[in-house]
Amino acid sequence: MVALNRLEMRKISLSFGEFSALAAVDFTVEGGSIHALTGANGAGKSTLMAVLCGAHAHYQGDILLDGQPVTLRSPRDAKRLGIHLVQQEVDTALVPSLSVAENILLDRLAEDGQLIHWSALRRDARALLAQLRSTIAVTRRVAQCTLAEKQQILLARALSHHCRFLILDEPTAPLDQHESARLFAVVRSLRAQGIGVVFISHRIPEVSALCDCLTVLRDGRRVESGPMAGLSGEQIVEKMLGHRLQTLYPPRRPPCGDEVLLQIDGLRDNGRLQDITLTLRKGEILGIAGLAGAGKTELCKALFGASQSRAARGSLFGRAWTPRSPADSVARGIALVPEERRKEGIFIDESVAMNLSVVADNQFSRWGVFGRRQAWRWAEELIARLGVRTRGPDQTLRRLSGGNQQKVAIGKWLRHHAGVLIFDEPTKGIDIKAKTELFTLIDGLAREGRGIIYASGEFSELIGLCDRICVLWDGKMVAELPGDRADEETLLLYSTGGIPA
Repeated sequence: MVALNRLEMRKISLSFGEFSALAAVDFTVEGGSIHALTGANGAGKSTLMAVLCGAHAHYQGDILLDGQPVTLRSPRDAKRLGIHLVQQEVDTALVPSLSVAENILLDRLAEDGQLIHWSALRRDARALLAQLRSTIAVTRRVAQCTLAEKQQILLARALSHHCRFLILDEPTAPLDQHESARLFAVVRSLRAQGIGVVFISHRIPEVSALCDCLTVLRDGRRVESGPMAGLSGEQIVEKMLGHRLQTLYPPRRPPCGDEVLLQIDGLRDNGRLQDITLTLRKGEILGIAGLAGAGKTELCKALFGASQSRAARGSLFGRAWTPRSPADSVARGIALVPEERRKEGIFIDESVAMNLSVVADNQFSRWGVFGRRQAWRWAEELIARLGVRTRGPDQTLRRLSGGNQQKVAIGKWLRHHAGVLIFDEPTKGIDIKAKTELFTLIDGLAREGRGIIYASGEFSELIGLCDRICVLWDGKMVAELPGDRADEETLLLYSTGGIPA
């Protein structure tokens, strides 16, 4: 007898040209369970779930729902069967100019010939949000919502379609600890309602705490599947990598000297930042710790000249300076790798070669003509140096995993020889293997004598990588600690406005 509310994928294979993305993968999710899907970047997780959502019609293999074969050749097929995805980049799935209610019930608005009853629409939207314990005003414009609220809107939209299976792709990447805890409560509530949840995440502790089952992919193949109970975080990581993880962080660098690369006093903007003062030395990695909403992103953009800000005084490479504009910052040797890399850090639909050469295009130009051959050779050199997993410089960046996209977002600045590099949540949405490679890359840049500003809500990363850590709370710098003497509990206490006893 076949169990009801059971979704099976059998021997799923998918290729793009000569590249095999999936090779005979089996995957099963039961209703009323939370199933973790893990693996290194490029392992095939998102591709497998894209098949399940009807985004790749040319897959091979069988998909069964409650024991009956089904065909998933379009997103409409998936929705009709109650399969829904809440993707990592929530902004791409929402219409910012419409209200919360309109976004939740967007499909109802698209129905031809249907008269819209606006009061009923708003009432139904409130009821869906109530299932998620959310109190977002349904009349608000989505453009005014936080990332956490946008995620709740997409969850409510999924529930509006009588969702049976819900796929969450890196759902906690934009959330702080409080927002993540709230999401976990919602996911457990959905499990209790009989919904099957596929939870894709690189954060091993939350996978261990939340999920009932685990499937691990590696290089497009399933290498492990079974109950989560009894597995340690270290065992999960080793299954993802295929070998034992020796260490996550590079060895500590020698103490940096006294040469100051960047100094800013009294930096403030029109919203979050209040009287920020900081100093960055040559060869130093300066951590900026803070929870979501503390002002980390605002600080990074202000230092790069990408926001309306002002400062009492400052210096850059020994000369008087205050942030003016991104163009001025780039010309003076400051680079920014932003948190929202797909929106602000890369050209997602352009080639790897174009992205790696875009900042240094003047170096590849002669008499106004762009030297494509030179740029191509530079891209090949950088791909090898950074370990970017791609079929070649001509591959579109959208086809790369999150970790490889991040390497390109950093790599574009290496020809520019920037002396100060600002990283805003650089490990967001990338796996443990890509993190170790990224930490090694950033450590190497510091050893070359560059100054690094590393803003993150991942306190363990700051402790493992940074020479000093400054803590932001409510737009103010409230503490500064040596990296080798900091601990997560103290950083969290300062980040919530507390003072250690």
